[in-house]
Amino acid sequence: MTTRIAHISDTHLGTRPGTGVRQNVWAVEMRTRLLENDFYERFEELFKKIGELEPKVELVVHSGDLYNSPWEGNPTQPPVVAQETAIRILKDFTERTEIPVFILEGNHGIYRTLEVSLLDTLKMAVPRLEVATQQELKRAIAMEEPLVREYEKVNVYCFPYIDKNVLDSAGLVDAFIDWIRTYQKPSSDKASIAVAHGMELDESLYSPIFDMGYDYIALGHDHRQHAHSKNAWYAGSPERWRFDEIKHEKGFIVVDIEEDALNVTPTHLDFVRPVYNETLTIDSDDTVGTMIDKVRTFLDEKDLKYDWDISTAGRVRLVFEGSASRVKPMDLTIALENFRLEAFTKGSEYNLAQLVWTIRRDKEEFRETAYPEIESEYLIEDPEQDFREYVETLDIDEQYDISTLTKVAVKALRKAVNRDEEKLAYIDLSEDGEK
Repeated sequence: MTTRIAHISDTHLGTRPGTGVRQNVWAVEMRTRLLENDFYERFEELFKKIGELEPKVELVVHSGDLYNSPWEGNPTQPPVVAQETAIRILKDFTERTEIPVFILEGNHGIYRTLEVSLLDTLKMAVPRLEVATQQELKRAIAMEEPLVREYEKVNVYCFPYIDKNVLDSAGLVDAFIDWIRTYQKPSSDKASIAVAHGMELDESLYSPIFDMGYDYIALGHDHRQHAHSKNAWYAGSPERWRFDEIKHEKGFIVVDIEEDALNVTPTHLDFVRPVYNETLTIDSDDTVGTMIDKVRTFLDEKDLKYDWDISTAGRVRLVFEGSASRVKPMDLTIALENFRLEAFTKGSEYNLAQLVWTIRRDKEEFRETAYPEIESEYLIEDPEQDFREYVETLDIDEQYDISTLTKVAVKALRKAVNRDEEKLAYIDLSEDGEK
């Protein structure tokens, strides 16, 4: 007997890129902002494609971060249109196809100080929708009972996002691990799916989940669609949430669970709006004027020099690297601000929706962040790679190991991101806690 599911994740409805975005442009007049609407369109496209699958799926699993807010960096609830979009699309899908949908609570779209969940109110509005929230997880641990959703051919074992610091502060890490091993054991009479929102990077993904013998583990939190292990996959985000995500394939996953086999089929989406994350070099003989000329040439080469088109207006992040005596970071920043103002003016020759940049010069970095609220969470796009590349540019004494220095930086970032009260100790530099 085959069980077929669709796995989606990290839709982040209500995301509103702010910095460097063309102003006074609506995707839907007086309802949604230009780039905000891209996330709604992608959400609708997901369910359209899933509804057209043959053979049809028996369940759609969303592994967390349905909405972009609230979260600890932005306590406001999602825009009204984000909530309307979720209700409209999910209700239409479940009524038209009669396919149930399950949504897990991630670290976005979750109130930090209230024992309520936006998913509970969504469930009230959508037939055939089941959810699992962090409040339910806490209750299940306290009451020593499983957190499972049962369907005709499959059981879904639920692991909503929970910060390790929360478990640490409550002294519940061991109790949580014991709860997984004792109460989340899969039944032998049905296919079993675990749904979890977490990553090893921030210690929110708990290893005992992988020892339980689930047929498939649907993961969320990492926006890159990829296999974590043979039977565990991140579906990834369906829209480009950060600029570095243009390298990722975006879409959803179709999973066929058979008695003796597991078939995982990644499905990818195509995008109309171009997004670029490029590096421009500052050569020794450059001036501020020649750097702006390089920007113009780059936009021309990327076919972004044409009349305004709301659906194809590009998003661009430029990283300027190198140095020149006649290119001061502040002067270049002012020139870029003036260029952006020109490019965003009505009647401009550039078809741009967003333009942001970072200027890297020696030990200084002048950054204009496209997502300040996101940077507060991730700090930098690829901590290990970025710090290694930075350290390699320095004149480091041979007695210091670059890998160790990189590890120090990444560990420090993790401490900062997780807001640990404990100090960063030397013993933290190894994964197993040994020197």
